[in-house]
Amino acid sequence: MVSLLGDRSARIRHRVGVELETLMPEIRPHLEEILESEADPLIRERLTLHLRLSEKSDPLHHWSILKDNMALNLRDGMIAISMMDQDYDISRLDLLQKINALTDEWLDGMGDHMGPADKVSSLMDFLFGQGRFKGNSEDYYSLDNCYLHRMLDSGMGLPVTLCLLAVMMAEEADLTLYGIGLPLHFISGHFQGSKGIRFFDCFDGGREVTPEECVNYLHSRGIFFHPQLLSPCDTTSILQRVLVNIKHISQRKGLQEHLRNVERLSEIQDLGEG
Repeated sequence: MVSLLGDRSARIRHRVGVELETLMPEIRPHLEEILESEADPLIRERLTLHLRLSEKSDPLHHWSILKDNMALNLRDGMIAISMMDQDYDISRLDLLQKINALTDEWLDGMGDHMGPADKVSSLMDFLFGQGRFKGNSEDYYSLDNCYLHRMLDSGMGLPVTLCLLAVMMAEEADLTLYGIGLPLHFISGHFQGSKGIRFFDCFDGGREVTPEECVNYLHSRGIFFHPQLLSPCDTTSILQRVLVNIKHISQRKGLQEHLRNVERLSEIQDLGEG
């Protein structure tokens, strides 16, 4: 099973990782022995990460491990952020299993011979076109929109959290879907080789939008457009944007415990204005 941590398929690697972490209390000594003799550096790195993430459930511990090992990714980063929510008892494994179940439902219902463009369109329809997840325009400034576990339960989110869910699931199908951090909004972009990039507004039902619409949106808000604004965001920038949203909403509503949690995490990573 450990050898599958080196598989090219993200879906297989993620399922194996969940299985290993589920069995960790019983098999840790065996995995540590495997780690000592494993020759593949990539498998060693991934196995080490699972072993360390299973040591304790403290979100700051998880975040430090991910940052120290340069293994910060949207899925694990968002789970660590969710584990900071003191209003809920969050289990990393429970959240991983929810994400996997949602992804499996989408992938199992997808046509066998779909190309990448059709797969992305099917993902947008699965998540947003059928109303499974929606942009929460009625209660925009709510922490329910910011934490992954709350969004999965309520089906409501912010532009950035809805987009990152799509990006996480696209990775499972080896699709190149990226987060695009426009000022005042967040969309997703799918690279299609020589055809360029398609853009989707996950907050608006997963609707496909043109570059011209993005330009007009920014101009209508007095923001000068530069092509760089339509470039993919890196993982750290996306997670930073989520954290800044939590920070601002906590300040706005006087939620001091949530604010303190973000500030504790900011000791590990500087937070700019997202």
